[in-house]
Amino acid sequence: MKKISILAILFFCMLTSGLIAQETGQKIAEYPVAFQPGEKIVQAGLGFGMMGVYGDVVIPPLSVSIDIAKEIEGFPISFGGIIGLAKSEYDWYYRDDYKWTYTYFLLGGRAAYHLKLKSEKIDPYGGLMLGYNIVSYKEPLGWVSTNSYSGGSSYLMYGFYAGARYFINPKMAVYVELGYGFGYLNLGISYKL
Repeated sequence: MKKISILAILFFCMLTSGLIAQETGQKIAEYPVAFQPGEKIVQAGLGFGMMGVYGDVVIPPLSVSIDIAKEIEGFPISFGGIIGLAKSEYDWYYRDDYKWTYTYFLLGGRAAYHLKLKSEKIDPYGGLMLGYNIVSYKEPLGWVSTNSYSGGSSYLMYGFYAGARYFINPKMAVYVELGYGFGYLNLGISYKL
């Protein structure tokens, strides 16, 4: 909980510093040169660490997202969606060969604030994610004891993140996101449509 509070404070400070830097009365958003209003970016990534996991992660969080830049009241914002997939296994402590297998399928939305940067290569941003993580599980013998252990259920998932894209060429970038959500650290490739 302490880590979550620290990340929330850092995100809030980053967001407010960007908002304060905007001139009062200004109605035109100043996006980073690398990501302009109306542009769309699709990205695919691999995550490390994940909240709400049962047992050990077998397939790390994989995600695909889209961000669309849209000016709102003079602020450089992007909106989009995310889908994700991960898998874990939980060993029953009485038998090593007895494992529950969990599959996590995330459907969610994202919104981010982009910091102005006069660089054609870097797009720094911070944002929020809200989604629903659909959890299914498989038990090897087809039964679950009601007295000892039961399977998990789906849940609402939220997160916040700070990240940056580095454009290798005008259309393609690599990205990194750090935060609390489907993956604590996400690395991947972005492509501008």
